[in-house]
Amino acid sequence: KKVGKALNATVNDVVLTMSGGALRRYLLDHDALPEEPLTAMTPVSFRPADAEIEGNSFSVVFASLATEIDNELDRLRAVQHSMGEAKRLLGGMNTAEIPIFTSVVALPVLVPHLLRVSGRTRPTFNVTVSNVPGPREQLYWNGAPLLANSPVSAVFHGFALNITFVSYHGSLDFGIIACRQTVPRVQRLIDHLEESLVELEEMV
Repeated sequence: KKVGKALNATVNDVVLTMSGGALRRYLLDHDALPEEPLTAMTPVSFRPADAEIEGNSFSVVFASLATEIDNELDRLRAVQHSMGEAKRLLGGMNTAEIPIFTSVVALPVLVPHLLRVSGRTRPTFNVTVSNVPGPREQLYWNGAPLLANSPVSAVFHGFALNITFVSYHGSLDFGIIACRQTVPRVQRLIDHLEESLVELEEMV
């Protein structure tokens, strides 16, 4: 939150930038960094153009993780630009158009599964990155405090990595799920996420 406030960015911008920085470091370690940036499918909440009451709608967008950029601050600005374009597109839609848009976006993900060709065709995105708001208050179970709320998301054929963040009681809990054959030594991403955040903190 402090980094985001200092750099005029949202927590989600920072999370996506950390993910891009972590994946860049991971792929460099494996001598596998592509020249083009990796793309993340990420859920977003926004206010429809015709909203008459308080509340948000939800959809998914494809955002650049700017993995081709070495500098963390430059990557953050690139991520912000990509997310800003997506949110502007969604913000111009009304409540009737949003479900249609979301269904069309989901087709490239669902159709290869239905045709059983997932993993054989070029995917529309490389990784799922989700930032999920959770409880702000301390939770208990029979008097025992809940210390962490680690998310467990899904991977499937053709989409071998899922990064999910869940906020809980003033912290962010990370859940990284991956195919161990496709993404070996995935635990290194945890270190790389920290390194990416530290670099942003040092710039601030």
